[in-house]
Amino acid sequence: GGTKPPVWAISQCPLVYGDLLIVSYSKDPNSGLVAYNKMTGAIVWKTEAIGNETYASPSVVKIAGEDHIVMVFSSTNTFMHKEVSTSKGKIIGLKPQTGEILWEYNNWENMIQTAPAFDAGEGRILAVGGYELGTAMIKVGKNSDGSFSVNELFRHNDFGDHTKPPILYNGYFYAQFSTNSKRDGLACMDMNGKVMWKTIRNPLFDKGSMILAEGLILATDGRQTLYLIQPDPSGFKPLASAEILEMGQNWSPLALVNGRLLVRDQKKLLCVKIAK
Repeated sequence: GGTKPPVWAISQCPLVYGDLLIVSYSKDPNSGLVAYNKMTGAIVWKTEAIGNETYASPSVVKIAGEDHIVMVFSSTNTFMHKEVSTSKGKIIGLKPQTGEILWEYNNWENMIQTAPAFDAGEGRILAVGGYELGTAMIKVGKNSDGSFSVNELFRHNDFGDHTKPPILYNGYFYAQFSTNSKRDGLACMDMNGKVMWKTIRNPLFDKGSMILAEGLILATDGRQTLYLIQPDPSGFKPLASAEILEMGQNWSPLALVNGRLLVRDQKKLLCVKIAK
């Protein structure tokens, strides 16, 4: 009925939760969430368009022992939607069974949200982005009357990730914070929001992908190089690297199975053996 797709089409992953399959939908330039019965496709619940368009996937976060579906919505994309009134983005928690909104954070300012919310434990939720605002951490708690409260723990533009959630290891976050205007490379941040280090352009990491395996980070740099990195808050510690990809924007996720890494650039899919 005249509904437009979001500007950059669809990039999210569906969330399977029990018998539900949960996705966000767009009614350009706004978004909401819908839950289907995963076996029949019947709609179980659907929200109104409750935020600006988003490219993030829904995620599950544990709050006071309960599962909440958490969604991060963009701030207004003023580059693509010059005709609409502007508003900040949101982080919203919903009841999985019904879609009821349980709590809301309204101080997020990332124009094109791609990374899902990250469960940092103890009711803490980290959001990262790549436009206007790099990161914010909130803490959601349950009140005695059953309602929920939201407190902002920190918010700044010295750490973030344009395309994916960060890696958390031993209390420290690792992410690639390069955007159209920033070149901060691979960065490390502690749980309180203090940035420990950045590689900047030496070396540059620009929207590549990362996974954690057996205490080590496997990361592409968004161009040609695959790195094996020891996560360490004292500094960048590469253990090995190899130029295996075509030069270009290599943003695809990595998959590691039985010591074999699947990695894709814009021309080919590779299977790389990872060994000592």
